[in-house]
Amino acid sequence: MTGRTDDPIFFCKDVFYPLNNVRRKKVEEEEEEDMGLQLNALHLSYVVHVLGVAGAVLVLVWNISFRGGLAWESSNKNLIFNVHPVLMLIGLVILGGEAIISYKALPFKKAEKKLIHLILHAIALVLGIIGIYMAFKNHNESGIANLYSLHSWLGIGIIVLYGIQWIYGFLVFFYPGGTADIRRESLPWHVLFGFFLYILVVANALLGFLEKLTFLESSGIAKYGSEAFLVNFTAIVAILYGTFVLLTALSRAPEEDNHSYSAI
Repeated sequence: MTGRTDDPIFFCKDVFYPLNNVRRKKVEEEEEEDMGLQLNALHLSYVVHVLGVAGAVLVLVWNISFRGGLAWESSNKNLIFNVHPVLMLIGLVILGGEAIISYKALPFKKAEKKLIHLILHAIALVLGIIGIYMAFKNHNESGIANLYSLHSWLGIGIIVLYGIQWIYGFLVFFYPGGTADIRRESLPWHVLFGFFLYILVVANALLGFLEKLTFLESSGIAKYGSEAFLVNFTAIVAILYGTFVLLTALSRAPEEDNHSYSAI
């Protein structure tokens, strides 16, 4: 033995020996490869992009063609609220999903993909905050109570956790950056918590669609009408989008870049 206590050691036939840096790196890379599903992440990402465009188009058609449009200020307070579902779906669900798969779906260097990951999540967070603000603005100007539903409770919790996750990722993995040990130990939890948070995002979006459609149907729109079908189809697209985001993130990156989730 070398006497050093900071090197990992392996036990083989009752003999302990330290691994050198090259050997250690190789073992870590092999462990990362074993974590991926036997699916092509790049191919799955194409499905994600198509579903993302479809979801954005559907939510815009719903709120512009069926709900009357979007507005920051209006005597028709419903137009103010319409901004909420548009920004939440395009922001947290779609751009948040694109940020998650950026490590696996983009043919760039790792540093560039990390920057894209960070920027997309930042845009998603900002859009989410504005979307929540527009819901509060609509309620306050319409004399409607705030934070009375499970959807609203989860929404506040999600946006707070999303912000904490982004700030932690920025400080530890981007600037000023944690030590190698901190990054290595934080990375699995950062990824796991990111997946958990994204599942909450999609689930809460579905609660929002259900809540809004229930209100609309109780106000007189046809339960089997075109708007009701459009809302339900938009929710289904959101489910499929979230599913393919997670499948892509868990799949194998292209052969030329199989270090997507290694600590740096």
